[in-house]
Amino acid sequence: MIARANGGAKRRRVAVLGPDGRPIREFGYDATVDKDRRQPPSRDTKDEDLILKPAARKKLIAQSRDIQRNFSIAGWMIRKHLDYVSSFNFQARSGVADLDRTLEELMVWWSRPVNCDVAERHTLQRMTRLWEERRTVDGDVFVLKLKDGRLQSIEGDKIRTPDHGLPENMKKSDLKHGVQTDKAGRARAYAVCKRDKVGKITFDRLLRARFVCHHGFFDRFDQVRGISPLAPAINTLRDTYEAFDYALAKAKVSQLFALAFYRQEADNTGEILTRETIAAADGSGDEDLEDTDQQRYKVDFGRGPIKLELEQNDRAEFLEAKSPSTEFQVFTSTMIGAALKGLDIPYSFYDESFTNYSGSRQAMLQYEQSAEVKRGDVRMLLNNVTAWRIRLWIEEGALVLPAGMRISQLAWEWVARGIPWIDPLKEVNADIAAIGKGLASTVEVVKRRGRDAYEIADEEAAYRAYREQKKLPMDDSQGVNVQIVEVNK
Repeated sequence: MIARANGGAKRRRVAVLGPDGRPIREFGYDATVDKDRRQPPSRDTKDEDLILKPAARKKLIAQSRDIQRNFSIAGWMIRKHLDYVSSFNFQARSGVADLDRTLEELMVWWSRPVNCDVAERHTLQRMTRLWEERRTVDGDVFVLKLKDGRLQSIEGDKIRTPDHGLPENMKKSDLKHGVQTDKAGRARAYAVCKRDKVGKITFDRLLRARFVCHHGFFDRFDQVRGISPLAPAINTLRDTYEAFDYALAKAKVSQLFALAFYRQEADNTGEILTRETIAAADGSGDEDLEDTDQQRYKVDFGRGPIKLELEQNDRAEFLEAKSPSTEFQVFTSTMIGAALKGLDIPYSFYDESFTNYSGSRQAMLQYEQSAEVKRGDVRMLLNNVTAWRIRLWIEEGALVLPAGMRISQLAWEWVARGIPWIDPLKEVNADIAAIGKGLASTVEVVKRRGRDAYEIADEEAAYRAYREQKKLPMDDSQGVNVQIVEVNK
């Protein structure tokens, strides 16, 4: 309600109170109103690189690496992400058979550690997996293209603004998280740092951006450095990891005392449990008990099966603790499921018995949509280094293009490795039906399985020609008619 005061000279807002004495909500967004029932809404709209400052970025990377290193579930979810996102096969697509064959042979040669890795340690396939792993855990990774045709991988925590040692023509304010950008936000150079003997971050060298591939996770346009998608899940993973330790410790404690003896007091006032009548499950601790006539029973379970002969009115009971409780197990499963969402991984991947075939397939389809977006980033990185390496091969004379053909006409594809069928019969029949109805092509269906339809056709033709040359009967599979069956939902 708006009321006028002082003859309309000023306008002031008058709060209208409800029956409970609290102001009635006005029109607007509830998310912007602090009602003292939860943490106040954030008011910061800074750049993401200013929100995650250098010290906080260092801490986030350290926490991500630590949880991957020590918690098996965190390590598994990262490896599973890599299985779906970082495995590719190179296939030349120029359409010239000899040229494609030569290009694929060169790529196989270059993929060896001694030819593609400056450290001569990793194959191109393994480096691709490690690039995606470092992007996932650290937020980003940098790949330097060297003059000799090899690659040098630089982990994200080494690209940073140094404490001292910068060139004279550069100031710390010129760098944002170790990246020098122009007015449009495009990277111009990267500052590579190292630690000196006293732990200070010192400048090592400056890399021109044109020779560097930056592979990271980005959520905003003005973001200069990548941020790990594990960031929202780290606290959940750490809490679950610690809860497992506490639950295990509690379960161990519950096993220290396995048997308790009870005796009836002479005055019949009730049953009491005395310290002297508790026997340890492993027989330890008896020597610390006072030597009294009340110590009537000593049991050593380490000697095998035993028989207890108790006095009249005495009894023995096993102490049992339901640890961990069912509620604890359900809650930790929920926590694990929430953490897996940091990488978009369905819970059915973690617990295969969680759902049936339909549920597993639905989860797989949804995850495939998410994984394909991430594969696109890896393909972009691989295409970048492939184009660069092909130019070097042409300059070196290792690859000769046909007359009149330009470099821009070369074509290739990094095909993601497919996944096995969940139910082969149902899925194969579904693919055949889709091809028969014109809803999909053979090339598309085969590509989903990580293969090349043309390569399969060539292999099949060569195999049939070989059998004919050897005058061998054709395989029975050549004449088998695959029957399309209707899959009941």
